[in-house]
This record gives sequence, structure tokens and C-alpha cells, in this order.
Amino acid sequence: MVCAGKTLKYSTQGLATKLGVETLLIPPKLYQYLSPRATASELNAPSHHLKTNPSRLTSDKAWKIVCSLLTDKPYSILSVSRKTGVSYGWTNNIIHKLEDSGIITVDYGLRIKDTDRLFNVVSWERALEGLLVETINTNFSTATQCINEVALNLNRLGIDYAFTAHSSAVSHGSSIMREDTAYIYLLNPSDRGAIRSFSEGKAGGCRLKVYLPDRDIMKSSTMFKGVRIVDVCQNILDLAGLGMDGRIAARDLVNKLGK
Repeated sequence: MVCAGKTLKYSTQGLATKLGVETLLIPPKLYQYLSPRATASELNAPSHHLKTNPSRLTSDKAWKIVCSLLTDKPYSILSVSRKTGVSYGWTNNIIHKLEDSGIITVDYGLRIKDTDRLFNVVSWERALEGLLVETINTNFSTATQCINEVALNLNRLGIDYAFTAHSSAVSHGSSIMREDTAYIYLLNPSDRGAIRSFSEGKAGGCRLKVYLPDRDIMKSSTMFKGVRIVDVCQNILDLAGLGMDGRIAARDLVNKLGK
């Protein structure tokens, strides 16, 4: 077995050594042609949306159902179907898949009984770092400052964007915020040049992590105090796919919404 990627962590190398897995770093110039995020023929495309497997819990329709279970506390499959606009047949299929996986219980209504298991599935199916296209080091002292400054400029330029993960969760009611990193979706590769002006090389300020969306995140996005953010369902999905730190924030957000 070979583990290949554009970067390698010490923890990954240590685990690979123990498991007898060979590690391989892909040269940057080669990586852009192999990456599912942005192939050479798509670098100048106005917009690009990755295709997700519709049978996965993190697919667009399936996640609407999961999010309804997390936030609405529905009592029947029919109520979930009506709330989400997803067909009854597809909703029924996803509900039973969740039940078979031990994630939900259908006794006395539908209820998520193992949030940790659900979020682990999310992190395996759709790790947010899989959508990462660029990390910019800025001289902003906090993520809050970075978010406000970047949003101001992108709004004026008319560029499609939406902040996500920790950068939008507070706006949806979460009490957890990361001030060392900001997370943003940019739809068009050609718009990345607009945020590179904030780059300060090896500056020790906030990092701005840029992601390419794998679904239509703009339609349900909203403006909050001059900053465009993803909707709450997308926010939970992105946090859950961000590792342990993100899963803690996702649970916090779900708990706040449930009150």
C-alpha cells in the first residue's frame, strides 16, 4: 500500500511506518493534474463543482435529511421528506441506512443517538481538507479581523464567496471560535488572485484557508453583519469534516440549535 499526497505530517509518517505503508510526496506541478479539485483544463473555468456520490450520507440530498434529524427533531419519515423536499423513497432509504449503522433510533420518533459516529462518517466521506486549494498567511492578528477585511473587499469586487466552519458557526449560535484561522469558499479559481493581496509570506498572523465547493453553497448562503456565510446545515457538515477540533464545534452548534 502507498499513501500519496502533496504534504505529509509527522504523525502520518509515524503511523505509516508502523503499518508498513510507503509514503510518497507528489510534486506540486504534477499534483494539479491529478487533483480532483482543479485539473489543468479547469484552472480557468468560471466555476467548478465536484461531484459527490449520491449514496453517501454527505451527498447534497442525503445531508438535508441528516441535518433535519439534527436540528428539527422530526417524528416520522414523511415529516422529514416534507421538510427537506426530498422524495419519500429516498428519505426512507437514508433513514434505514442511518438506523442500520446505529446512528439513529426510530423508536418513539426519529432521533440521532450517536452523533460521534455520524461525524466520524462525515470526516471519512468528506474531509474538508480534501476541498482545500490554497492557504494564505496574512498579517491580521485575529480571524475576526481577517474575515471582516476580506469580506469587505470581496463584497466590493462582487466576488462570490462564503465563509464556513469556525468562521461562520458563531453567527449561527456556536460559542466556539478559532482566531488563528479563517475558512472561506471561493467559487471561481480566477478570483483567488483577489485574496492573494492579503498574503504576507511567512507572516505570523491569521491563516486564510481557501476551499473549492463541491455543491451549490451560494443559493442557501446568507449575509450576516456584512459577511456572507454558508447556511447552518452546510456549516455543520464542514465542521464535522474538519477533524476533532471541528467535530467539537459541530456538536456545540447542534446543541445550541436544539435548545
